[in-house]
Amino acid sequence: MPWWWWLVGGFFVLSMILAVAAWVSSVAGILACLAIAGLSLWAGLAVGLTRISVDAEGFSVGPNRIEWQWVDRARGCDSRTMSTILHSGNQVGSFICTRPWIGSGVVLRLADRADPHPAWIVSSRRPDELTDAIRRHLGAVEERPTDITSEETR
Repeated sequence: MPWWWWLVGGFFVLSMILAVAAWVSSVAGILACLAIAGLSLWAGLAVGLTRISVDAEGFSVGPNRIEWQWVDRARGCDSRTMSTILHSGNQVGSFICTRPWIGSGVVLRLADRADPHPAWIVSSRRPDELTDAIRRHLGAVEERPTDITSEETR
């Protein structure tokens, strides 16, 4: 998260602490202020720590995961393209994990027609590197044999 978001959040927490401290007795006020500060810190860290990972089995965003067999293609997008995609009607129903302070990202089109999400739209500071990693794994999936011949079943 950018430093200025922390600054804005800090001023918000400070104003909440001042408001609570002005109206509540000292012990309860201190406890309320600590709770406000702790929850605000936790929320700020939780928003900024979404983990994106690519491995041999699939693509993960936080606790969400999709296996390579269900991914059709991937596209890295600059901030202007991501803004266009996010503000168009084409993203309706897509799985979206974006952070407002990161403009660029990756769009994964899915191959599974039964999936309620036609695409995954994910913000990334390094969309080209992420797209390359995804495409390497998609290429490995395409090289695997998809059917079993009669000789292999004996």
